[in-house]
Amino acid sequence: MRIGFWKLFTALGLLLATAYLLNPFAIPSLDPRARLLGLVPYAIPANSMAPTLKRGDVIVASVWAYILGEPQRGDLVVFEAPRTPEVNYVKRVMGLPGDRVAMRDGQLFINGQALAEPYLNPDQSHATPDSLNMEERLVPEGEFFMLGDNRHNSNDSRYWGMVARGKLIGRVEKTL
Repeated sequence: MRIGFWKLFTALGLLLATAYLLNPFAIPSLDPRARLLGLVPYAIPANSMAPTLKRGDVIVASVWAYILGEPQRGDLVVFEAPRTPEVNYVKRVMGLPGDRVAMRDGQLFINGQALAEPYLNPDQSHATPDSLNMEERLVPEGEFFMLGDNRHNSNDSRYWGMVARGKLIGRVEKTL
């Protein structure tokens, strides 16, 4: 007995629509590419991650990275912006749950230890006391502290706090 093309096509369509609507992996994005394929392209709209990522760069984020594992310090991550969930940000994970994070004179300290950050933007011309210093903060369980590589031009966890695990969309895997 042969199954007709249209019956197979309809069954596949229903299966994909059901997977999208049920969202079994609790992916925060409404983008069907994220929910069905696990890979999502994004265009970088600003220079908050320069020199690592520049305005106009295109990246691919893997949803599977955080379904199968946990974020690590240094990962570049796409996530829902805390104050505007319809907008996605790309930042670097710097503080993990339980970490104490502080910044003094532009130097990042994790649990009291200075962290080497060779990826930072060397241009300090836009530095302000606000972008160079931050009192120590404890990263709660299930949350992460995010920073942009261009610290003097980045809206990040210093200003709006931690990012909940459930807001992470995926890890940046490739720059196109």
